[in-house]
Amino acid sequence: MTTSTPVKSLTTLGVLTAMQIILGSLLSIQFLTTKIAFAFIVVAITARLFSPLVTAGSTALAYFLGMLLFPKFTFFPGFILTAFLTGLVFGYAFQHQTSFIRILIANFIVTFILNLFLNSLWLHIMYMTPWAALLTTRLIQEIVTFTCYSAFLVILFKVPVINQLTTRFNLK
Repeated sequence: MTTSTPVKSLTTLGVLTAMQIILGSLLSIQFLTTKIAFAFIVVAITARLFSPLVTAGSTALAYFLGMLLFPKFTFFPGFILTAFLTGLVFGYAFQHQTSFIRILIANFIVTFILNLFLNSLWLHIMYMTPWAALLTTRLIQEIVTFTCYSAFLVILFKVPVINQLTTRFNLK
C-alpha cells in the first residue's frame, strides 16, 4: 500500500464524484418512480479507496450536484439522505475487503431497505402515491436491481486490474 498525498486523494475523489454525477444524472434513465443508473459502480470503487464517511459525503454531493446540473424531476432532500446512506453502507461493507458475502449484504441493504422502502417513503411524501402501488411496482424492479448490481460488483472486484488498483491506491 502506498502513502497518499492530500492532492492525490482530493483529485481522485473529485474525478470519482464527477463520474458519479455523469453516470447517476446525465447517463441515467428516469421514470416517475424508477431510476436506472450505473453510478453504484463508482460508489463501490470509491468505497474501496476512501473511508465510509468520505464515500457517503461524495455520494450525497454527487447526487445534489447532479440534481442541480441535470434536473429530471422535482428536488426532494430525502433522496440526498438516501444517497448519503448508500455511500455509508458501501463504505463500511467494502472498507477492508470486497468478499461475495459483503457485496450481497451491502446490495441487500441498499436495494431493499434504502431504495425500496426509504425512496418509496420519499415518493409517497412527494406525490401522495399509495404505499401498495409504490411497493408492488418497485419490488419487482428492486429484485432485478439487486441481482444485476450484485453480479456486476462480484465480477468487477474479481477483475485483477481493479483489485490491484484499488489495493495499490487505497487512500484511506
